[in-house]
Amino acid sequence: MAGPMEARQVGYVFKPTEEQLVGHFLKKKLEGEMEKHPAIPEIYIYNWEPSELFLIYDGFSEEPSNERECYCFCAGGRQRTTPSGYWKETGRKRDIPGSGTDEPIGFKRIFVYHEGRQPRGRGTNVVNHEYHLYSDDSNSETSDRANPGATIQPDHPMEMPIHNQSLSRI
Repeated sequence: MAGPMEARQVGYVFKPTEEQLVGHFLKKKLEGEMEKHPAIPEIYIYNWEPSELFLIYDGFSEEPSNERECYCFCAGGRQRTTPSGYWKETGRKRDIPGSGTDEPIGFKRIFVYHEGRQPRGRGTNVVNHEYHLYSDDSNSETSDRANPGATIQPDHPMEMPIHNQSLSRI
């Protein structure tokens, strides 16, 4: 039986749009409907230096990284530090519109990795695009738009807390 890489068509690249990241992958993750071996693994990126993330990603994902970009689910929170640096938010929160509508389905925040400690850290070219889902009123299993960090389903069978789940593109 051929593995995922051997079965892939020539020229295939895993490059989902922002709408697909939020409206499909993140939504299914929050609803507990992700497949057993997802293309987007769970990695708590704040335990690792950016140089280590691609190796870790390749060990857990069915989609190999190109060593320039990878996708992972990550528990969020206010702590965005690694042993040697920190992720600093840059810019402002940006809404992600749904297809065929101006109504946002989620939002994106951008973080840049800085080596060292605040306030003297040195910026790098490593960027984390962090995606969050707004829920619609018909689905009580995902986070609420007014409070994206609220836990709606406390007995959810996930390894990471549902209330802080986000999807990162690094």
